[in-house]
Amino acid sequence: MVPNLQRPFVVTTDASQYDISAVLAQQEGKKLRPVEYMSKKMPSKKLAKSTYERELYALYKALAHWRHYLLGRFFYLRIDHQTLKWIKTQPVLSDALKRWIEVIDQYDFKLDYVKREYNKVADALSRRPDCLGALISELGLSEDVTRSLGEAYKEDPVTMHIINKLQAKHKATFNEFVMVDGLLFLEKAGLRRLVVPSREILRGLFLGDCHDATGHFGYKETSANLVQQFWWPSMLDDAKKYVKTFQVCQRDKPRTPAPLELLKPLPIPAGPGQSVSMDFMDTLVTSKNGKQHIFVIVDRFTKYARLIVMPETARTEHVIKLFMDNWVRDFALPKTIVSDRDVWFTSEMWSKAVEQMGSQLQVTSGNHPEANGQVEQMNRVVQHLLRYYIKPN
Repeated sequence: MVPNLQRPFVVTTDASQYDISAVLAQQEGKKLRPVEYMSKKMPSKKLAKSTYERELYALYKALAHWRHYLLGRFFYLRIDHQTLKWIKTQPVLSDALKRWIEVIDQYDFKLDYVKREYNKVADALSRRPDCLGALISELGLSEDVTRSLGEAYKEDPVTMHIINKLQAKHKATFNEFVMVDGLLFLEKAGLRRLVVPSREILRGLFLGDCHDATGHFGYKETSANLVQQFWWPSMLDDAKKYVKTFQVCQRDKPRTPAPLELLKPLPIPAGPGQSVSMDFMDTLVTSKNGKQHIFVIVDRFTKYARLIVMPETARTEHVIKLFMDNWVRDFALPKTIVSDRDVWFTSEMWSKAVEQMGSQLQVTSGNHPEANGQVEQMNRVVQHLLRYYIKPN
């Protein structure tokens, strides 16, 4: 249907664990006429942390997809989850949620909550018939692992008890568990998670996938990765033991000493892009392209960071060009720039460039990296991630 720009649009969105969908329509008499459909695969399981985050992400992507129709016009928004009614009342929001809400707030709409049974089109688009069959490929399981899981199910009394109840069509079990291509899944709170039987090599494989392959973060992050994809009775206890006894993590875990005295924090910026912290980090390893340093820039309000690789011998004019191309071009000039007393930042050329930008340069005192805490914290995170891959032993 060709849209009539004189009439308001109606946007309906929905999300499942693996897909998001939306319908753009217009009222024609008593019927809604579709203008366009949208359906996309969820980019990663990490994104799909909870139902309200999936629903909010679907809305964010729909508005961005139909921005040319919706921005600056009033429209009706219909969703089957009461996400937006309470999301802004939460005391703590992730950076991703803050960015999505900031985009959503640019639009003028009236929110209508609809029951799932009346949201059939968007709901169907987000739950394609091939979704069940795609679960195994989504988890990236090889044929050997799939075969081992099937064999281990028969040896584990817990999983065999569940499978026997499924075969007997036990109602309570049938509502929580499902068999897909010979594998057992727990379906709860909108997530479908693989049930892992009691075989040490299999559980160790999935623990390693959620810890070693995702940056060697601590117990909380490892557990958060696990609960999105897998389930077994003692999973969280096993995750805590695995992280606690992982030798590389225990050896390289950074220590944070207590400050010697009370610290006076920098004033909080009034909004995004107004103040940035920057620093240089030496990786101690030169890449094939001759890059050894990382230019770290952090927005002090949103904590958004840009990491830019550069050679050790880069001159000040090159640093200025990197800043202009990788930050100013996308986010405009900041009002203040916080940095340490690195030779690049104390050079006359850098001072003149900052003055021409109309920005104020705030330089921390010597031997006090905590004065530029945000970027130093980002440096630690990057070092933590790179340490295990550049020189794991």
